[in-house]
Amino acid sequence: MIAVFNAITNIAEDIEKNVFVDCEKFLSCGLSDKQMHEKVHAYCSEIIEREFRRVKSVHGFIGKVKKEYKTINENGKYKISYIAIDNLDLLDVDFSLGSIFGIYEQQMDAFHLKAAMYITYGPTFQLVFASKSEGVIYFSYEDGEFIEQDPLSLEKKGNINSTGGLASEWTDEHKELITGFFNEGYRLRYSDSLSLDTHQILFKRGGVYSSPATKSFPNGKHDFIFEAFPISYIIEQAGGRAISKKGRILDTTNVEIDQQTPLYFGSSYELQKVEDSFLN
Repeated sequence: MIAVFNAITNIAEDIEKNVFVDCEKFLSCGLSDKQMHEKVHAYCSEIIEREFRRVKSVHGFIGKVKKEYKTINENGKYKISYIAIDNLDLLDVDFSLGSIFGIYEQQMDAFHLKAAMYITYGPTFQLVFASKSEGVIYFSYEDGEFIEQDPLSLEKKGNINSTGGLASEWTDEHKELITGFFNEGYRLRYSDSLSLDTHQILFKRGGVYSSPATKSFPNGKHDFIFEAFPISYIIEQAGGRAISKKGRILDTTNVEIDQQTPLYFGSSYELQKVEDSFLN
């Protein structure tokens, strides 16, 4: 696991330096937005795969965009899912963006998820790592290296309300849920970058993230393997909860590689409110 962790720190440094610090080479090269996004994603994916190919304990990896599993070492035990960059539409507005990693052992399901990590780039360049033995720890980049900081944990109640989906497509129950949080004084914090929205809730020590089923995404928007499992794992290791209407995310079995889900996570108080809304 140490070798995998070190590979991800190498990935973080390269992408931060060559995509975010020096992003003008992508933004000012005369490409359309679609072409620029494809170029950035291809670069980040190449860096990620290059670093994992150097780790003997990695059996293989799979990215969210192509969803093609690549075996690199038959004797390796870790299978890694990755999101190279989680919302490139925000690259040119100086937002933090991130990469997300699920580290599975032998099988890619919730039961075999052994660790999860995400990186936030740009104005907030940090790395968050979660495992059952370590809990949730984060690292800030200082003077050319990642420095371990205090562990992260969630309080029972927060004040962040981070909700996705088009408001025009929300169900009445979801509208009532969101309005209820605002009436309690919760603050809206939503960027549409999953790593950054997770980061907000973790660093504010609580709150709620909600991505409901909508008309546009009737089965939910987040991939189990690439997003819901790794982020739910991190949140639970921090003392929070992650659910859908079908129950705890990490209890979900027999998941297909492209299967998606609605996703709600955060502190216990807010998640109880979410569960109560399901009964309305």
